[in-house]
Amino acid sequence: MHAIVSRDGRKLAEAGVDAAGCRLRLGLRGGGEEAWLLDEPLERLLTFSEGTPWQTAAVSLEDVYVCSSGEEPGLRISAVVNGLLRIKLELTYDDQSLLRLQVSWTNISARTLPDAALGLLLPLPKGEQSKVTIPHMLYNDNPSSDPQRIVPKLGRGPGRGVICEEHRLPIPGVNVEWQEGLESVGTSYCFTLFSIPSCSETEEGTVRYGSLGAIEEENGIVAAALSGVVMFNGEKDVVCTAKSRTDSWRGGYQNLAPGETLAKDYALDWSEGVRPGRGFREMVRQALHLYDPHGAEPLSTEEIVRLKTNALDGRWRSGGRGEAGYVKFAPEAVPGRAPKHPPHFMYGWTGQGLKLAWCDLTLGLRRGEEQRITKAVQAADFYLHGSRTEVPGLRRGMYDLAEGRWDHFRWNGEEVVPSRALGETIADLADLALLLRGHGREIPAGWTEAVCEAADWFRRSRLPSGVYPAAWRTDGTPADSMVTAAGLPCTIALAKAYRVGGDAADLIAAEAGLRSYYEAHAASFDRPFARSTLDARCEDKEAGMYFFLAAYELYTLTGRDEYREWAEIGADWILTFVFHWNPVYDRGTPFRDQNFLAAGWPGVSVQNHHLDVYFPTYELWKFGRMTGRPDYERIGRMSFGAMGQGICTQPGEYGFSRAGEQGEGFFQTNWNGRGHSNTWNPSWVIALVLQNALRFREEEGG
Repeated sequence: MHAIVSRDGRKLAEAGVDAAGCRLRLGLRGGGEEAWLLDEPLERLLTFSEGTPWQTAAVSLEDVYVCSSGEEPGLRISAVVNGLLRIKLELTYDDQSLLRLQVSWTNISARTLPDAALGLLLPLPKGEQSKVTIPHMLYNDNPSSDPQRIVPKLGRGPGRGVICEEHRLPIPGVNVEWQEGLESVGTSYCFTLFSIPSCSETEEGTVRYGSLGAIEEENGIVAAALSGVVMFNGEKDVVCTAKSRTDSWRGGYQNLAPGETLAKDYALDWSEGVRPGRGFREMVRQALHLYDPHGAEPLSTEEIVRLKTNALDGRWRSGGRGEAGYVKFAPEAVPGRAPKHPPHFMYGWTGQGLKLAWCDLTLGLRRGEEQRITKAVQAADFYLHGSRTEVPGLRRGMYDLAEGRWDHFRWNGEEVVPSRALGETIADLADLALLLRGHGREIPAGWTEAVCEAADWFRRSRLPSGVYPAAWRTDGTPADSMVTAAGLPCTIALAKAYRVGGDAADLIAAEAGLRSYYEAHAASFDRPFARSTLDARCEDKEAGMYFFLAAYELYTLTGRDEYREWAEIGADWILTFVFHWNPVYDRGTPFRDQNFLAAGWPGVSVQNHHLDVYFPTYELWKFGRMTGRPDYERIGRMSFGAMGQGICTQPGEYGFSRAGEQGEGFFQTNWNGRGHSNTWNPSWVIALVLQNALRFREEEGG
């Protein structure tokens, strides 16, 4: 056997040929012993088929050759596959102890190989507590997703799985973890297959990438890296193209001409001793080094503030009924688009009415513009005076301007108060109060009482599981008892209520609430963060985002290392949704013409495979600075800069007539059509970007 060892001395790779054929082994060394995580004949690690649908049938090999190579110790393997293809593999370790794998397939036959599908199959043990993470797609098989909705699932039975286009993956990788032995004494392992993205382009300008995913077999999970063919929920040649919609797709097949070569680079990583459920963190740890992402930064912080302030001003409405606030939609900002909804204010979720008020208040205090301060106070007062319900602490979340009527959210056919929206709004009200106090101004009458009233509700309204229901009915009873991460903003509101009122009971309740969410989700990730995106009902970025923000808030309040650790766990989980590379788009698409860069942008959920600006760019950056984590600092700032893309800088850009407007969805993959953005512009797209910009500007001394 020929062998190479990683620079840290821990990882082994061996290959050799004997009477039984060629064999490849990957393992770990420790305590004088070796543990092999992969030990397979080479023909089982390769796949090739012609025709549709593609197959993963075993290949036959001949003319196999293995040798050591290069100044950097490496392995070279060469073989003829099915008498048609010459495959060459070169394996070397890099300075981060990743095993780099260069693979090339050359058609050595005299004919074109039609509808070819080829690639690598890495069978891994199933073990105990096995979990598969495919960024943005699959988190422990998405156990909290609504069974009535179409989201990625491995499927049931051998040979079924999820294989998706490379450009659908923020980190192009598949992470598999498992445990050997009994839970109390077992050893946990994780293995990650990374792809180094590369593409080809047809004469028509269509860009082709490879594909990645996982297939379930009787004895384990197979991490698969293929030449572009796909599988969705066990169905071959199927992709998800919109919310709960799939279509057939055969764009991944290759017609390989005589003498033509397909080449691809991969990286393999494996380790032991990982806490069950946290194998994905090894993927995130390596991704920044491996892909070295660089995003766009088309606008300065000051330019973003100026443009988004212009959009903010376009959302202000006040009238004879005393209404004061910011409309969720401004139809006039999108020429030719008929209003889908009557003009209304929305508080929390996709409206963020009081976060917009915070932005106006910050601008007013910074610039000495009393009119802005007055508007912000009016908006908060209007909400407080009109949104009350018969249950102290519960508040309505919408106001219809045309009819002058306060409304509730509707969920499962009934009126409800979502815990997420209420928690966000009370936290924003607390921030408004703290901002005024910090500038030596009096907090308006009733604000502190409203925050404390809501905090009292949050202290006594958790489910027996310790978490908040996704929503309450209007009488205060839980609308659902399912354990979800939707109510995490209520814990943030409690922590901020403590800052406002100083009641230790609020801090105690916030800490107890966060611990319940940790135990429900982050302790094992058997149930990953889910259902914060209220219309998707699945695992989503925002659920993990609010866990990170809650832990961040409590860490800044208490300085406890436990909360720092939990914030890091939350940060790593949401970073699986952040693009670490820049896909190339088809010729003729807006993104190709605009040179849109996806790096730094986060995706949304396992249902909604697009990009948006809902991300804690500032808090991630600030947390990195506070804790000496330059990786968080770098990605937080890069993500903020990237979100300058798609902002209308002058009428006519990106389909908007008002400068500062920006679409909610950016489509980097075959979901709603690849290579463009939409003009759906709910007000949270202003609130999140402007709030982050204002805080970055303060830090930058602008």
